[in-house]
Amino acid sequence: MEELGLEKWLDLEHRILNMKINGRKFVELTAYRGVALWWFIRFRLYYSARTNPLINSMIKNTFFFSFVDFVYDFFTSILCRLLSGPYKPKADKKREPKILITAPNRNWGTIRDLSGRLRKCDTFFDSIVTELKRRNYEIVTVYPLGYSISGAKILIDKSKIQKEITHKAFNIYWSIKIWKNTYDARRHFRNIWKNVLENEEHVDLLEKYGLKTVLSFYFCSFFERIVKIIEMARKVVEEEKPDLLLISDEYGVFGRALVVAGKLNKVPTLAIQHGNIGLGCMYPKSSISAHGSVKTPYCPIPDKTAVYGQYHYDLLTKMSAYPPSSIVVTGEPRYDILAVADRVFSREKFCGRLNLDPEGKIVLVVTENIPEGETFLKSILRALKKFPELHVVVKPHPNEKGEWYKKVVEDENVEAVVLPKVADTFEALYACDLLMASFSTVITEAIILRKPSVTVYLSESGDPAPYYRDVTLRVYREEDLVPAIRNALYHEKTREKLQKAGREFLLEHAHKQDGKATERVVNLIEKMIGRQH
Repeated sequence: MEELGLEKWLDLEHRILNMKINGRKFVELTAYRGVALWWFIRFRLYYSARTNPLINSMIKNTFFFSFVDFVYDFFTSILCRLLSGPYKPKADKKREPKILITAPNRNWGTIRDLSGRLRKCDTFFDSIVTELKRRNYEIVTVYPLGYSISGAKILIDKSKIQKEITHKAFNIYWSIKIWKNTYDARRHFRNIWKNVLENEEHVDLLEKYGLKTVLSFYFCSFFERIVKIIEMARKVVEEEKPDLLLISDEYGVFGRALVVAGKLNKVPTLAIQHGNIGLGCMYPKSSISAHGSVKTPYCPIPDKTAVYGQYHYDLLTKMSAYPPSSIVVTGEPRYDILAVADRVFSREKFCGRLNLDPEGKIVLVVTENIPEGETFLKSILRALKKFPELHVVVKPHPNEKGEWYKKVVEDENVEAVVLPKVADTFEALYACDLLMASFSTVITEAIILRKPSVTVYLSESGDPAPYYRDVTLRVYREEDLVPAIRNALYHEKTREKLQKAGREFLLEHAHKQDGKATERVVNLIEKMIGRQH
C-alpha cells in the first residue's frame, strides 16, 4: 500500500469522487437525502486506509452488529430520557433566543475562571456560555452518551452543577422510525457497493491505496450509522427549534450531521476552531458550494467558522475551499483568561499541590493523541534523564485511551508527576519553565504565556505544523533533543530570539490578545440571528 501525504491524498480523493459507476460519479453513490456521505468519512478514511481485522469482522457480521446497535439505541434512548428529566419551558412570556451547543464529554472538567475560582464546566465553551447567559440566552447542550458509563455520569454531573442550562443526551432523539430509515439505508448502500466491485479498474485503484476493505466497511456497515445520526440531528433541530447551532468538531460525524440538519431547517450554524487545522478542513476548490448548498457533490460546512487568526483565515480560504464570507477572525475565546494569567494562576500553589520546589525548573510534557504518541513520550523522557535537576510534569491529552503514558513513565524510570487528563493545562503552562509537545495548540498557548518550547516531530511523514519551526526549537531527530532542551532552558539569546519570533507569530495565529475573543464570538452570534447587541 502506497503511503499518502496530504497533497497526494487530495489528488487521490478527486480521482475517486469522479470515478463513474453505471454513469454516476462515485460521490453521488454515497448520497443520502441528497447529501454525500463521503464528507462524513474522508477524515477517518485518510487515517484508516489499511486492512483492519476488526473491520473485516464487522463486514462479515453486519447483521449482528446492526442488532447490537438497535438494542443499544433502544435502551439508551429510554435511559437518557430518564436522566434528562422532563423539559420545563421557562415561564417568561418573552421567548429568549435559544443556542444549541455541541458539548463533547471530553470537555467537561475543572478550570479556573477569571476570578481564580476552581469550578466544573465545559472547558471549551465556558466563556461563551457565561457571556450568552449574561445576555439572556437560553442554552441547550447535546452530545451522544457514548459506550462508557462515564457519559451517563457526566450528564448527571452537568445537570446537577449547571441547573440554569438544559443538558440532553443526543440518544433521546432516536426512534423506531429512525431505525427503519437506517435499515433501508443499509440495504441501499450494500447494493451500491456490489455495483462498485463489478468494475475491476476501480477496484484496482482502491486496492492500490488500501481503501477497498475500509470502503467496504463504510458502505456495508458504517453508512447506516451516519444515516441514523443525520436523522437524529434533524429531529434535534425540529424539536428544540434553536436560533443557532454552535458547533465544535464540525468535520466529525456528529458535528457534520448537525451542520446538515441546520442547513436543511434554515438554522444558522457557527463552528469555533478547536485546534490546529489539518485534513478535516482542507477541501478541493470544487467541493464547497459558494451558495451554501449541502447537496451532492458539495461538502456541508457551517455558515460561519470563527478562527484564531489571519493565518487560519488564509489557510481555509486560499489553500482550502471555504468562501471568504464564511470565515471570521475572532481569536480563541478560551485564551481570554491568558490575558490576565498573573491574576488567575499561581506557580507557588501549583508546586505546593504537587510537592515540587517552586525554585526549581519545571518541564511540562504534553502528550498527543496520535499513533506515534508512545514513541514521542519515550524519546522525551529518555532525553530528560540528562537533566536530573528538572521537575518533569506530564499532562495527558484529554482524548488518550487508557493510561498508557503512566506505564511509559514507569518503564523509562523517570521521576515525573503525571497530571489527570482533565487537569487545567493553562495552570500547568503558567507554572512551567519549558513546554515539550508535538503539534498541539498548547504550543500556541505557551507562546502567549511567553514560555519557551521544544517541539518534537519524529515521524517520517510531512510535518503537520511547520509554522512552529521559527517560534520553537523544533526537533526531528531524537539525538537533537538534549541540546535543544539545554538551549531552551539555559541559553538566554535563544530564549530572547524565541520570544521575539513568538510576538510576530501571535499576530497571525492568535489575533489580538486583548481578552475580548469571547465578546467577538457572541457578537457574531447576535449578528447571525439578527439580534441587536
